[in-house]
Amino acid sequence: MLWGFIQYDAYNHVITSMSQRDQQATSENLVPVNVTCTSTCTTGSGTLTIIVNNLGSYSVTIANVYISNTNTTGSCQPTPCIMNPTSTSGNIPAGATNFQIRVSPSVAIVSSSSYRISLATTRGRLFNLYYPWRFNSLIINNGGGGNFVTNVGPLAVYFDFKSFNYTQGTQTTSQPAFCMPPTNVVVYVRIANTATDSNVTLLSSTMMEMQPYSANGFGQFVRAWILSPTSINPSTNFAYVYAPGSWYNLAAAGPNGPTGQSFAIVKFGGNPAQNSAGSAGLSRTDNWLTFIGIYYVYKGQTQGETIPFMDFQTNPSAPNCVS
Repeated sequence: MLWGFIQYDAYNHVITSMSQRDQQATSENLVPVNVTCTSTCTTGSGTLTIIVNNLGSYSVTIANVYISNTNTTGSCQPTPCIMNPTSTSGNIPAGATNFQIRVSPSVAIVSSSSYRISLATTRGRLFNLYYPWRFNSLIINNGGGGNFVTNVGPLAVYFDFKSFNYTQGTQTTSQPAFCMPPTNVVVYVRIANTATDSNVTLLSSTMMEMQPYSANGFGQFVRAWILSPTSINPSTNFAYVYAPGSWYNLAAAGPNGPTGQSFAIVKFGGNPAQNSAGSAGLSRTDNWLTFIGIYYVYKGQTQGETIPFMDFQTNPSAPNCVS
């Protein structure tokens, strides 16, 4: 019996350790900011610098850097080049901004080619970017630029002024949602599938949760479930249906990054429950701390991630929330 108890206790320790590791892995959140390469990169002796922000709650260690040439000629194709960060540049503290990961390619890296760079962490996560650096916005609305992207597994979630939008009333053109009036809205969030090996299909359990600054405790949240892609505004919206032709199905990215079919503008506002139509009731003047729970099917498997979103404000003076 004593031997049995010892073995059971050892088993529980392993399970606890594995659960903690999984939790830490899903909490990793590196956001690529830019990537540069010195002039001598073209001769195979330069330094490739990858600039990232660590928005997660844990430090992240980069184990390997994979560089894949998406062209048909040149180095690092068809097999990617595998490199290691120099010195301690692969150890990224929690909360670090503009952190520089450096690698020293032993092959020529030229700007005339296109390279997919994958950062593999010691916890098994992959974060992807491209050199030369690119950023494309496929949603056309009023508003300035800005570049804020959060990676969630195979998905990239965009939070610039053209990608985080809302509509109210009977509006048919969305506008930036960082400052909006206190009213019922449908929220627009732009996402992209960065994986090259599989489509990603969103599930109806995807939702947005918004907590006002002025409220504490449970029951004070505003929840908005995913809506049908055909939804437009609080007056014209439809419940999400997980079925071909009615779902958000993001095509796999191409060799040069996400294509047009890899992007989607996801609408949120369904209430009071999952698989319902409606709009998000933001009737109070406040600041809102917001999270999104994204559930999707990738490679035939269901996955779920909760990601930190950002703050926005509801104010009668919108779109002027400066005070």
